[in-house]
This record gives sequence, C-alpha cells and structure tokens, in this order.
Amino acid sequence: MALPQHSPVAGHRFRWRVPLYEIDLGQAVYHGNYYHFFEMAREALLRQQGFGYPELVARQMHLAVVEAHCRYRQPVRYDDEIEIYTTVTALKSRSITFHQQLFLAATGKLATEVHLTTICISFAGKPVPLPPELRQCLAELLVSPEAAPPA
Repeated sequence: MALPQHSPVAGHRFRWRVPLYEIDLGQAVYHGNYYHFFEMAREALLRQQGFGYPELVARQMHLAVVEAHCRYRQPVRYDDEIEIYTTVTALKSRSITFHQQLFLAATGKLATEVHLTTICISFAGKPVPLPPELRQCLAELLVSPEAAPPA
C-alpha cells in the first residue's frame, strides 16, 4: 500500500527519522518501540489541531491507552525516514479511537499500523469527559471506521 498522498479523508501527517536507540539486536525497530512513534504522531496531531497535550495536563488529565491492535508488515530500520498518517475513527464523550499507519518515506510502503483507543483520565485516576474544545477540534478529523483500512 502506498502512502496516501491526497487522501479524501481528513488526517494528520508526522515525519521522523528513526534514531539508533530504537533498534534491537535484529537491526530493526523493537516491536514495542513503535508505540513511541505513534505517541509522538498523536501529540503532534493534538498540537496542530490547537489543543496540545500541555492543555490536558494543565487541566489535570491525560489520555490513557486502553486498547491497541498493531500489525507489523515489514521492518523499519535505523535511519529510515518514516511518515505516520493518523485519523480519528471514533470520538465519544470520554474516549478517542485512532487509526495510525506508518509508512517508509523512501518507498511509500506501509510498514506498520495500529488501531488504538484512549480514554480521558483525571490525575485522580478517574475517567472524565473529554474537554469540549478537544472534542470539537478532533471532530474535524473524524472519519468512519470503514474509511480506514483494517489492521
């Protein structure tokens, strides 16, 4: 699957070069480290939409991952430039579901993808409603789950 250059659905692109510290003994990104990449892309999305993570923290809340399904298609290696395309596939009162695809920038090939659900949690550890401003800015990126390819 090639990188969606002009996708008809709304989404966010995040580009980054893989550092050496993310690599395992097999000379590829360690499987758990992909979640670092996906987290950076989600933070960049929030910042771009005008409601960065510092705003959540200032309100004494954060987004906790409650479910993730990741499919590894091909290895990503040291110094590869990657591009992560993120869409929002569900937006509820307390949760956000993201679909993220990691492409190798040099070839445009899909390397890894994740379907991930987060829930808004107060610093006291209780689920709380998403701030209305966050819901509003993410609603612009909402696509139907059918529009996002399956993991």
